[in-house]
Amino acid sequence: MLSEQDLIDRIVTIKNLNNNCFKYLEESSKGLLTQQIIYAVARLVTKKMEPVRLSEIAQSIFNTTNKAQQDNIRLTIEKTLLKCGIIEKLRYSVRDVRYILTAYRFQKTQNIDSFRGDRLDNIGQVFELPKNLWPIPDEYFLLKTTKNSLEYTLKKINSDFDSGSIPKGKYENMVLDLNDKLEKISTTIRTKYDKLDLLVIK
Repeated sequence: MLSEQDLIDRIVTIKNLNNNCFKYLEESSKGLLTQQIIYAVARLVTKKMEPVRLSEIAQSIFNTTNKAQQDNIRLTIEKTLLKCGIIEKLRYSVRDVRYILTAYRFQKTQNIDSFRGDRLDNIGQVFELPKNLWPIPDEYFLLKTTKNSLEYTLKKINSDFDSGSIPKGKYENMVLDLNDKLEKISTTIRTKYDKLDLLVIK
């Protein structure tokens, strides 16, 4: 299965798509099977934190694992989303084939021919799938929650000390301990989740 870092890399990556492929993400494609598949795969991967099977995608979209519906999804993926590089097909064994998004952020581009040679131009803003569909590890949220809690506690202790509610010796020990814990957690977030953190909090 994919590592946690692989999932994070897919979140922070911006995938370039030409207009013929980017259209599957646009409002005009809402309700079409191609876009339903994209969002179904995103939801399922976020829930399971691993690539998903055709049967799971069919269940999510059609509320059935009927083979005809699975074949319909498979053909749609192979003819469009695989060719565009929006979805990746992973074969773990003959009977275990799974799917995952290559990215969660996409940029529409176009090739421009000029006397200086071909170049790739960006069109519009980067399109992001909703953050609640990103496969963000539980540890990240736990670290952020703990960090916020420590910062709040530290602020409260400083306020209590200023008002004379905490003796100086006890205050200094508590602040030293909290700052030490806060630094360790902040270091872990910077080391493991730096790029992800910038996207989540923006």
